[in-house]
Amino acid sequence: MQLPLFSSSWPMSIFSVPDILEISRLLDENMDLAPSLMARIVLEKFLQEHDQVTPSKAVINGMLRDPSQIPDRVLANQVYQCTVNDCCYGPLVDCIKHAIGQEHEILLREKLQRKKLSFLDEDQLRAKGYDKTPDIILEVPVAIDGHVIHWIESKASFGDEYSHQCYLQDQFWSYWNRFGPGLVIYWCGFIEELDCHRGRGILLKDCFPEDIITLHCIMDSEKKR
Repeated sequence: MQLPLFSSSWPMSIFSVPDILEISRLLDENMDLAPSLMARIVLEKFLQEHDQVTPSKAVINGMLRDPSQIPDRVLANQVYQCTVNDCCYGPLVDCIKHAIGQEHEILLREKLQRKKLSFLDEDQLRAKGYDKTPDIILEVPVAIDGHVIHWIESKASFGDEYSHQCYLQDQFWSYWNRFGPGLVIYWCGFIEELDCHRGRGILLKDCFPEDIITLHCIMDSEKKR
């Protein structure tokens, strides 16, 4: 079945018979449109016609997370089906990503504690008034691969070029400006060529480094001489 490109001008009546999930699957052949994104477009169009006003992003996000808030029961069920059948986008995927991210942040803290390294985590930093912080600030810097490290950021994802450039612009360089050089751990690996900012103070690793040199190691080494 060949469908024309989706348009926000389509009337809501076209969605009364086929469900949104099926339409998104048909459109996917031409547009690569995820079910949850299709649901968002249809929901926004429905609310515009229902309330005669453009819904805010917060309202739409709230209804996508909890479809029971949608005044039309049929549409609510279809939006729910889209979110649970979407493996790439949507509130369910966001929850899974958040949970995996939390697990790796806990793993990072446990490894730091085993190394007996003193640090502040993101919650402690926010309590001190910091608004934008890495996951970990080391109270005493360490050396990794010959580079001094002040902070560590945990990413439970693969470091591809697009996402890494976004992180550099939105997060990593801000951390570097405020706290100095740091380490980013991409737990699912990364493109090797992206590890090109070591000279400027941002290192990439795909696991927790075991060859950490601390101030105590240096002092003990000096005493043995």
